[in-house]
Parts: sequence; structure tokens; C-alpha cells
Amino acid sequence: MKIAFLSFYSGRIDRGVEVATAALAKRLSKTHEITLFQAGETLVPGINTVCVDTQDAWPQDTSQSWWRWFYLDYYSRKIGKFTWKFLPYLLRHRYDVVVPTNGGWQIVLLRIATWLLKKKLVVGGNAGIGRDDAWQLEWRPDHYIAISPEGYEWAKKKHPSASISFIPYGVDLEIFAKAKPHIVNLSKPIVLSVAAFIPLKRIDLLIRAMEKVPEASLLVIGQGPLEKELRELGQKLLGDRFLLKTGVGHSELIGFYKAVDVFSLPSKSSEAFGIVYVEALGAGLPIVATDDDNRRKIISEAGIYVNPQDTELYAEAIKKALNSNLKKKALIQAKKYSWDGISKQYEQLLLRLV
Repeated sequence: MKIAFLSFYSGRIDRGVEVATAALAKRLSKTHEITLFQAGETLVPGINTVCVDTQDAWPQDTSQSWWRWFYLDYYSRKIGKFTWKFLPYLLRHRYDVVVPTNGGWQIVLLRIATWLLKKKLVVGGNAGIGRDDAWQLEWRPDHYIAISPEGYEWAKKKHPSASISFIPYGVDLEIFAKAKPHIVNLSKPIVLSVAAFIPLKRIDLLIRAMEKVPEASLLVIGQGPLEKELRELGQKLLGDRFLLKTGVGHSELIGFYKAVDVFSLPSKSSEAFGIVYVEALGAGLPIVATDDDNRRKIISEAGIYVNPQDTELYAEAIKKALNSNLKKKALIQAKKYSWDGISKQYEQLLLRLV
């Protein structure tokens, strides 16, 4: 089977979507002909990668909320152009299945192209419950994959007749087991958060809660438009108990999971999945997370759940996690998200479609 993955940000950014796409493509490439199309220049090891529509500078902050509503903001236009440049490859190589990851105009162009060429279009619910994934469902892909239990229920209610399944992101447990901890220039114990620096992730709430946990330090890893504000807030409230790191690749990131004591991410409940939760489980870490159905189903008994907007309660939950012994429960839960098992679910789905 010939499968094309389209991941505009791959080769430049290692967020959940890009990490999951690479992991899945690598495993499927053992038995199928896989090509990953991306706009970043860095090739993904072990995958046949084609760089399309690359550019030297990617602006960090291109906030155009009104234009974003119509997918006319900077990155939506770039994704549309990137997808347009992919179409000659689709016409030439006649991929059996096309798997886009970016939404917006990408789904429009590919739905029309795959329909004309009688090929299959499989879309993942990477954006989470809301307008972006509703837009993708409106274009009736051949199959829609929800990456969270809540996302699956929402999609089924939105379009009861659509072909929908639930397959979460995964984690490579073997890599985590072999990884060595990095040296972190912070006093122990250390709380870790890994996220894009955007309002959805609400890292500022974690920083404010950590002000009330004087016995621990906070390590924040990621990148995004709120970097300056978060760095200044952390330095002001936590001083030398705070470290913010950017430009950390995914392979390097694993060592940081192994070097800390607790993981926490206070994202809004609209977050689609959060591969970082699964990675934290793979490292055997107790997790402090937003109290919602998605987080409880993903993390299960390895988590402590809280409303992070209540700073006092959030701080108490972090203290509880620091004094907990949840490593065994975390590793047991992580086994449910092994990429080996999840890639088999994808393969069975794609074989049924084709």
C-alpha cells in the first residue's frame, strides 16, 4: 500500500502531531510504501521524506484572529500553498491513502483531489473538539480518527453517519526504558512541563502554583509566542527555582522526563490529547493535570486531578504528587499506549479502507 502523510510543520517543530506522525510513519514503513511530505528542511530519520514549500524564516507570532476564522491567516495560507504543491505528487504516484495533519484548506484541496482520483482520505482529529475538526468532518473524509475518547463521542454526535474510530497517540516504551537522565541545573525535586507556549496550555497557572511550592523547582520546555512573558513571570515568582528551555528536540526531550520527579500541564479541556501525558507515563512520572474526562481516561490512576485556575488547590496537588509513589501505575498505564499496538490498529483500519 502507498501512503502519503502531509505534515507541514515536520522538520521544524516537534509537537505532539509531528512526533506522532513520524512514529506512525516509521512503523507503517516496515510493511508499506510511506512518504512524509513536510515544509521543514530537517529530514525525519528512517522515513522517505519530501520537503515541499520550505522557507528560511517562520515568524513566531502571526496572530490574526479574524483572518484565522476564514483560514486566511499567515500559516493557513502557507498550509494551503504547501498542499497545492503536493498535488502533482499525488497525481504522479497515485497514493492509495492520503493522511493530512494540518486542516484548513488542506482538507478542502485533498478531499476534492482524492475524490477525483478515487483514493482514500484519512483525517486525524488533532485540533480537538471545536471548529477546526468540525470543519474537517464537514468535508466527509473516508475515515476520521479521534485521538481522545471525548473527541470520538463528540464526532459521532456531530456526524452520526461518518466513518469514525478512536485511536490515541502512543509512546515508544523501549526508548524511554533505555534513556539516561539529563543533568538539570535546578535543585531537586523538579516539576516538568512540556508544551507550546500558547494560551491553550496555560503554563502561567503552573508558574503561579509553583510559587506556593517552595520545596520544588520548575522546568518548562517548549517554544511559542508567549515565551517572553512566561520567562519573565517564572524569573519574577520563582527566581533560581525556574528554568525555561527552548529548541529541545524530541530525542533530547526524553532525557529530561527521566531527570524530574513530577509532570504537570494545566491545559484547557479543549486540548485534543496531549502526547506529553503519555510520554510522562512512559517515564514513570506522577502527573498533575486538569480535571476532565479526557485527562482521567488518558492518565487514569497515575494522575492527580485539579482545577488549575485555583492556585491553592493546584499547589496542594503538586505537593501531593511530589510525595506520591505512582511509578508502577504510570508504567502500567503507559503500556496501553505502546506505538507497536497503536500502529497495528492503524494498519488494520487502512487495509479495511483500501
